Amino acid sequence: MIRVSVLISISLFSSIAVILLKVVLRNNNAVLQLDVRFLLACMLFILIRMLVPIELPITNNIPIHAIYPDIYIFIQESAFKVYGTEVSVQKLLGMVWLTGSVAVFIKLVHSYITIRIQLAGFLKLEDPVFEKVAKKINAEYKRRVFFEILTAEEVNTPFVFGIIKPSIVIPKFEFSERDRYFVLKHEMLHYYRGDMVIKLLCELLKVIYWWNPFMYVLCNLVADMQEINVDFKVIRDLPDLEQLKYSECLVNVARSREKKKRSGHWLMSFQNESPSAVHKRISLMLENLEIIKRKTVKSILLSIAIIFLVIICPIVFIFEPYSIREEDADGTFGLKDGVFYLKNSDGTYDFYLDSQYVGTVSEVSGDSTQIYDSLEEAKRNE
Repeated sequence: MIRVSVLISISLFSSIAVILLKVVLRNNNAVLQLDVRFLLACMLFILIRMLVPIELPITNNIPIHAIYPDIYIFIQESAFKVYGTEVSVQKLLGMVWLTGSVAVFIKLVHSYITIRIQLAGFLKLEDPVFEKVAKKINAEYKRRVFFEILTAEEVNTPFVFGIIKPSIVIPKFEFSERDRYFVLKHEMLHYYRGDMVIKLLCELLKVIYWWNPFMYVLCNLVADMQEINVDFKVIRDLPDLEQLKYSECLVNVARSREKKKRSGHWLMSFQNESPSAVHKRISLMLENLEIIKRKTVKSILLSIAIIFLVIICPIVFIFEPYSIREEDADGTFGLKDGVFYLKNSDGTYDFYLDSQYVGTVSEVSGDSTQIYDSLEEAKRNE
């Protein structure tokens, strides 16, 4: 079971980790001092942690005595009744969350179906050069993946789509033979490296956490880092002149795209980037391409910081509402007549003294403590 306090803790520290990565990526010099593969791995680590917000076996609960207990009690109390059923603020928020997730999921499915329908109407690109280049790239990476190469007038940027049966869509631009190689290699590398699967995970994350702006920031950072990662891979083994030609290819595609703007929710490469974003990619490629030991060490340190934020901190810092004074919590409660606890669905306990509610705690003390599942059961036994 996922407890509210655990979800809040994981969301808080994951958001801090996202802010840290955002700050790092804003500075080109900082990116150049790090291994982009480590940066992408850090982002994926946060992504997976948010998709699995479970409480680990070892946790340290930190009691909060002010404000938080009052807020917790408020959201637990009944706000109104619907056909005789009590509805609390917590249940209402849960319904809003679920409704929003369903709406975002429907939008996601609609987008997927729309792209699929569009692909079915695209023309197969009858260009033997593209087919020859695709076979060459498959041979370079020792793969046997068949890519259906399509084209359409309304498409303004190359993109790859599909996880099982991938399609590469090429705009009707005038590509040189060398640009054909760069464009196809870029798209095929996205597929080889599993970027479409990661894209799907990002979309699922936004379905679940549609209300959290930091999750959108994280998904955008992942997309940006995927582009930089592929760019580095494409030009790593190219001579200097060929690196410049690849940069020219990026600029040419960006210019052509500006002439035919069209949004693409599932576009995986050569995205609708601003000129500054394209300039950033080119600058990163040309300034420093080699992964050196110094970069790896700094990347490991950043990875440790991210792991500390998304794994260690949610274990060490689980904030729980606690409205009993610390001096009264040394095992005295639960040993007196008229003292009992009600177990809540989220794992916490409501404390009662002389049948009067006192507060909510995360754990009980005393071997002879009475714990009940409902007030009716408590009244029968007290």
